[in-house]
Amino acid sequence: SACPACLRQHPHDINNCTIEFLWDGSPAYARCTPEGRLVDPTRDVLCHDWQKLQGCSRPHNNTKHACS
Repeated sequence: SACPACLRQHPHDINNCTIEFLWDGSPAYARCTPEGRLVDPTRDVLCHDWQKLQGCSRPHNNTKHACS
């Protein structure tokens, strides 16, 4: 599976991924914080529950909630 921050498939610690560019050289949208959270450019935490078997059950009309 691919890293949610850099979209690369090589093995690495995705909780500490600090790569600023995607595999194609374009800027990465998301980054990992030192705490291991995936955040967008405005530093809002991105939800990655949709990647789990049960998926994301949160309502998506909240502007502070975005699935990665």
